[in-house]
Amino acid sequence: MSARSLVIGLDGADLDVVRALGPTELPFLHRLMREGTFASLQSVMPPATLPNWLTFLTGTDPGEHGVFDFTVREGYRVRFVGGTVREVPTLAARLDAMGHSCAVLSFPGTWPPEHLEHGIFVSGWDSPVAFEADRSFVWPPDLYDEICDQFGPPRFDDVGELDGIGGDWHERLGGELADRVQRKTELARYLLAKKRWDLFMVYFGESDTAAHHLWSLHDPASPRRPAMASERAQQGLATAYRALDVAVDALVEAAGGEGVEVTVVSDHGSGGSSDKVLYLNRVLESAGLLHFNAMPRNVSFARWAREAALRRLGPRLRQRLFSASDALLPNALESRARFGAIDMTRTIAFSDELNYFPAIHFNVAGREPQGILDSCDMDRATRDVEGALLALVDPWTGAKVVRAVTPREGLFRGPHVTRAPDLLLELHLDGGYSYNLLPTGGAPPGTGPWRKLDPSEYLGKKGRSLPGSHRPKGVWIARGPRVQAAGQIEAHIMDASATLLSRMDVALPGLGGTALAHRDVAPSAKEKSIIVGRLRNLGYID
Repeated sequence: MSARSLVIGLDGADLDVVRALGPTELPFLHRLMREGTFASLQSVMPPATLPNWLTFLTGTDPGEHGVFDFTVREGYRVRFVGGTVREVPTLAARLDAMGHSCAVLSFPGTWPPEHLEHGIFVSGWDSPVAFEADRSFVWPPDLYDEICDQFGPPRFDDVGELDGIGGDWHERLGGELADRVQRKTELARYLLAKKRWDLFMVYFGESDTAAHHLWSLHDPASPRRPAMASERAQQGLATAYRALDVAVDALVEAAGGEGVEVTVVSDHGSGGSSDKVLYLNRVLESAGLLHFNAMPRNVSFARWAREAALRRLGPRLRQRLFSASDALLPNALESRARFGAIDMTRTIAFSDELNYFPAIHFNVAGREPQGILDSCDMDRATRDVEGALLALVDPWTGAKVVRAVTPREGLFRGPHVTRAPDLLLELHLDGGYSYNLLPTGGAPPGTGPWRKLDPSEYLGKKGRSLPGSHRPKGVWIARGPRVQAAGQIEAHIMDASATLLSRMDVALPGLGGTALAHRDVAPSAKEKSIIVGRLRNLGYID
């Protein structure tokens, strides 16, 4: 069997990395680039996993599909939701309703799986502690048993990112990620062989995991380069990319080789992190826009309990804790850890201080439980926040830190824009490396807005600062009978969705993006017969 159109998602894959490794290390990706077209793909803001994958999977703006992060904020509480708040169906579901056979495998933010009449759907991870898929992740449900019998249950984190990083973990990581790529490739090939698919989509997260943990070992210029790094550890990121190149080659061949429409796409790019830490809420405090309480004991307990849950519980127990009772305990601990130290009765603006999502919320009267900002004063408050942030300089270099402060309405369109923070921030790079945003509550006592990481923190841990971080441009490669060999072009992630559909000769209403490098191909006699039959059934011809 084979596929008419094959989509391979590579989380966090970066065009600069692909180019730097070159055709010797990544021969098949470079062959696709030569024979088709490619782009340094522009993400939606923020350049984070869920909003971007769901933008690609739905072809719509986050303001339409409604997913901006793993959580939603409700007053001073956050609730872990993943993709369960998604408001529009995926392209696969819409194609299924038109009679197309589709398979979707492992993309984040897709639980629960859509019930495809003509295809299969295996959901990916939704929460930051997801470990293993159960029966609820797979449609049809019997497919779960079949997958488990052949390959074991699908797993999201079998390399122990949360279970304590030490010893030779970084040395082993590249090889373990390569092994995981191979196992997932075998599963995808097995599912590809089940029938002739109109659309087959499969996700790999290993490029993102490798970038987050191994960037400073890969990059000799990184300010977070450890004093000692083995050759095996230094090659870990390249090892993961090489395995993905082999996987792409194998899947394209299994899907039909030269005749298949191939799309390789990432949700965002990757780069290195600096050794400088910025506490955004301290900046707001210095500007008189935020006030802290004396650190209450229950906030300290919440941070300790959250850390204990992430580090000391086993992976299955962690996942059950996030799944049970609507994740009430994790929601409560996360809410208290983020906002419990802020005196909201005297605060105008505050931040979640998320490293991958720099943003500001206003404490609006009538909207937030203890809001003090009158809605008619929002413009003035915006100017105050902009003034404080745009004037912020790196104390070591004197360079400006914040490139832009943009209201959410300037970035998103749709009925769910209000789920986004009020202001989104774009930061300059620090000599090519991103600043680390960390929660003020976890700062050492007496810390101001800035500090430098201790060398013991350079390799980081999941949930803290990691040596690799996101970039707003990923990678997109298209090759196939319907693609012009156009070399590098400019593209947005919604263009990738539009181009995918155009190559399938499908038009769906209500989507964003523009079809790129599309080549019209005269239909075959069989295709003409099908088109004529459809037009006759619709009453357009006799």
